[in-house]
Amino acid sequence: MRRFLLGLFLGGVLTVEALALAGVGHGTYAPLVFTASLVALIPVLGLLVGPLLWGSYFLLIPNLERSWSQIVALSLVSLAHFGPGFWLASEDPAFARADSAMLWIFGITILVTAGCLLFFCIRPGQTPGRWRK
Repeated sequence: MRRFLLGLFLGGVLTVEALALAGVGHGTYAPLVFTASLVALIPVLGLLVGPLLWGSYFLLIPNLERSWSQIVALSLVSLAHFGPGFWLASEDPAFARADSAMLWIFGITILVTAGCLLFFCIRPGQTPGRWRK
């Protein structure tokens, strides 16, 4: 449950930062697509789904058996978020005009989020399917 709450928190931080970069419709939506994947293209649903997606990832992926299933799950999460995010960023002229400091902060936050998820997946001594307190 703690992992889910951490993922929910980090997903919420990513969503707030993405909304700041969207700038009330005058900025870029690429960071929101990084956060909520393609669901971000559905107006209100994208705001709610981002934190829930990351919470679910933090809850489910580390519980997978330590084998190819974890690698496949992490790869699919990366592709589902980074692929559409990079595509939209390359096509969006507002992304080029976005505040570079805020983009750096968002980039660092998404790397921290992905790093935390990876940390929970490769922790030594963790038995598959269980999380020690």
